[in-house]
Amino acid sequence: MSQNWQQPQQPGGYPQQPGGYPQQPAPPQQAGGYGSAQQPGYGYPQGQPQQPQQPQPQYGGGFPPPAPPAGRPGNPLLAVGVALVATVVGAFLYAFLLSAMADTDKTPPEVTQFAYAGVVVGALIGLAVAKLGGRNTGLWVVGAVLALAAVFLGELYGYAMILHDVMSNYADKIGGGASSQVLSSNEIFFDHFSDLWKSWKEDSDALTYIFMALAPVAAVSTAYRISNR
Repeated sequence: MSQNWQQPQQPGGYPQQPGGYPQQPAPPQQAGGYGSAQQPGYGYPQGQPQQPQQPQPQYGGGFPPPAPPAGRPGNPLLAVGVALVATVVGAFLYAFLLSAMADTDKTPPEVTQFAYAGVVVGALIGLAVAKLGGRNTGLWVVGAVLALAAVFLGELYGYAMILHDVMSNYADKIGGGASSQVLSSNEIFFDHFSDLWKSWKEDSDALTYIFMALAPVAAVSTAYRISNR
């Protein structure tokens, strides 16, 4: 009978694994503890926990956003004062133009309505507000109110001037010292304002109010354009 043949052991003392392959040596342990090399052993400083990073603001294109444009500096009190002067001057110019274009020789007198005078008065007030008051929307509202007031006063004082011309023409026709009884434009406007108001309301129509509304629109539009230059 034959005996089982045994493979001689390899030099180095490694035991033989089943199947005829030599057994690999176990990896050496790290000094200072038991386990793999990634785990620190006893006596080594532990890693400090990382602080969470705050997200940094990102800007498009790598540049910060532009600062908002600063408004035009101005003097509101001076702007309102000049606008009041422009209101009075504009009202007299409107009244004079209204009286000059009226035909007082007819009975009743024929009054011509026009829109350009209101637009010019509103633009004048809006220019004063924007140039002296700066970019101030509150002053734009003040300018619109003053423009409407200028046209309204111009209408009434213009009618006072028209009534004075009508009374003067009538006094010249009848003679006999009637000219001394003719009221002036200021007397009609200040002393008989209720009669003047009633006469103006009777002669006014929708077109009159539309033309009056153009003045505040022109004031705001002019102030907006001047302030944005």
